[in-house]
Amino acid sequence: MKQSGRRRGFTSWFVEPYRQVKLGLIFLLLNFLFAGLIFGIFGYYVWDIYQTLAVYFKLTSDQSVEIMQKFQTPIFAGSFLLLIFVVASILISVRYTYQIYGPLVSIHRFLDEYLQGDVVQPLILRESDQLQELAEKLNQVMYLNPNDRRASNLRPIYRYLDDLLEGTHPEPITL
Repeated sequence: MKQSGRRRGFTSWFVEPYRQVKLGLIFLLLNFLFAGLIFGIFGYYVWDIYQTLAVYFKLTSDQSVEIMQKFQTPIFAGSFLLLIFVVASILISVRYTYQIYGPLVSIHRFLDEYLQGDVVQPLILRESDQLQELAEKLNQVMYLNPNDRRASNLRPIYRYLDDLLEGTHPEPITL
């Protein structure tokens, strides 16, 4: 059975996959950079505290293992929280870019049709999309210069240019 026109799920968030993934990768690199810095700083301090305890209290290997096990819980919890932060920020960036690139694709298509002189339908965006005001203004511009009137205004100019290309001396264009 063929699916309806609407896509659902996570893959429907990708309108312009290359551009959205590119922006997502920038966020990913930024998140990994700061996650690595945070993990490195706190990891260094945990290791330093562990080394200080081992030297100061002259711990045996069994005691050192027991203290390291005590440090493992906060290290794993911190690592898990950093991972959740990175994944959540990527998902949020993809979702937000979906709300921008989706309307941009519609606006681009709208303008292409309008410039070609095709009959253009009003631009309608989803309620969750960004750029609502721009779409409303483009619809107003379309109603100020409907396609029929715009195409008929250019006919004398095209006729004049055709006559010039044929080598004749056409009548001057009048308004």
